[in-house]
Amino acid sequence: MKSFFIDLFTLQFMPCHRKPERSLVIKEKQFPVCFRCMFLLIGLLLSGPLSIYGLSWSLPQSFAVAILACLPLLADGFTQRWKIRVSNNILRSVTGLAAGIGLAQFAVVAANSGVALILS
Repeated sequence: MKSFFIDLFTLQFMPCHRKPERSLVIKEKQFPVCFRCMFLLIGLLLSGPLSIYGLSWSLPQSFAVAILACLPLLADGFTQRWKIRVSNNILRSVTGLAAGIGLAQFAVVAANSGVALILS
């Protein structure tokens, strides 16, 4: 049980490369995930309050928003992987945040639609 909590708090469940040059380092301690994954998680966490006070979208609209929010992340990640260009941590942070918010908003709308379908 102790190892479960250690894995949870060190974010071992994240499929992240954890490269030091792409991670936040404070006082010689490296954050357990890279900037892109860190801001993806922050975007997911911010989406709770955003979904309460946010827009009410239909399922197709939220799916389109989720895809549009993920496109910059995919473009940044793949062009970097294919060595077309070099990314930086600010761009990784912005694309991760946008994707996290987009994916979470889609999940909220999909869950609400599923519940409404079951209850109808």
